[in-house]
Amino acid sequence: MDSNLSPDIWIKKVKKRLELLLPGSVSHVKMLPPGRALMLPSDQINYHESAVLILLFPLKDRIHICLIKRPSTMKNHAGQIAFPGGKREKEDSDLVHTALREAQEEIGIEANAVEILGFMSDVYVQISDFLITPVVGWLNEFPEAAVVSSEVDEIIFISLEDLANSMSRCEREMDTRTGRIKVPGYEINGCFIWGATAMMLAELVDIFLDDVQL
Repeated sequence: MDSNLSPDIWIKKVKKRLELLLPGSVSHVKMLPPGRALMLPSDQINYHESAVLILLFPLKDRIHICLIKRPSTMKNHAGQIAFPGGKREKEDSDLVHTALREAQEEIGIEANAVEILGFMSDVYVQISDFLITPVVGWLNEFPEAAVVSSEVDEIIFISLEDLANSMSRCEREMDTRTGRIKVPGYEINGCFIWGATAMMLAELVDIFLDDVQL
């Protein structure tokens, strides 16, 4: 999709593409860490429902994404780059509510300012039993984001063009629960993005590169 299109046309194209068959596992496997399997939870697994907000917005004639960096002191996912999001709570009416609530709690994004464009494919993190639903949202302008949670160390903005550049894909050795392994990911502006976040970004890139006719 040409990000030089007017925002209205670009949004229509994204919405239409999200309503079609998604690349899903075809995209996810590109960023799958070694020793992990692509799967969805069975009925016998008591998994945790969760959602993240894939927040898109225009900046300097490019479409950008909002990411966060977790503090190095956290017990889980220490120092990792992620999307705003978290576990579905009892008061959440649906997973859109979860994604918007978490984004507001973590980086101060007002829920009523976000236009929901659709959903990408779920990602199941077997090691923690979290089923993540990526909710795609749009802001008409640069987000007035700020760190408002102890679970966020930094807010990061990257362009879809930089993400789609094949030069951003690389491998790096990382410490995981199963030991030190070499994992695929994206290296952008000094940040290395891997794991479930990279898998979701891989699908976002494939959707972005798919030219949808209105």
